This record gives sequence, C-alpha cells and structure tokens, in this order.
Amino acid sequence: MFTQLTEQLTNQFTTAMKSFSNTAQVETAMKPLNSLVELNTKTVEQLISQQTALITSILNDSAAQTKALSSQTDFTAAVESQKSFNEALQAKVSNSAKEAFDVVSKTSEEVTSLVKDSVKFDK
Repeated sequence: MFTQLTEQLTNQFTTAMKSFSNTAQVETAMKPLNSLVELNTKTVEQLISQQTALITSILNDSAAQTKALSSQTDFTAAVESQKSFNEALQAKVSNSAKEAFDVVSKTSEEVTSLVKDSVKFDK
C-alpha cells in the first residue's frame, strides 16, 4: 500500500514537473516551498539555540548548587538552599517552554500567511 502511494505521488510529481515549460516557471512554483524550508530551518535553529542555552545554564547552576551544598553544615539551611534552587530551576524551565511556544506560534502564523499567499483559488 505504501509503495503504491509512493509510486502514485512520484508519478504525479513527474507529470507536474513536465508541465513546466521553462526554469522560470519551476522557480516560481518552488518559491513558496523554498520559503517554507527557510522558515522551518530558522525556527529549528532558534529552538536549538534556546535549548542549548537552557541546558548550559542548568548544568552551570547544578554545579554551583552542588558546590554550595557540599560546604553546608546546617541541614535546615541545606534544605532551604535546595528548595530555592528547585524553584529557580522550575521557573527557568517554565520560561524556556514559554519562549519555545512563542517561537512555534510565530512560525505557525508565518506558515499560515505563506500558504494563504501561495494558494489562490479561482472564483
């Protein structure tokens, strides 16, 4: 079934490509797809950058917290320190998730706009 679907899509694509008479038509037809690929690439790069910064920050904070806890002599102070660390960590992860959601939402809006601009219906 998958093979048949793949063959059918390949045949349809081949037929569509043969219908273009010159490279200008191909470039015009491919422009929305190229824009979509660029948009997705930019989004993935932003998300990777955000996640890299988050993980680096968490690792640095964890190392500092471990060092601080190792020098603690008071159990209550150590528990409070760990509680504060956990709250800060939770806020940092939550903020990162919100930032990622904002990036994805913006990309979704841009994709919607791109599709609307690219698809024209005859009335």
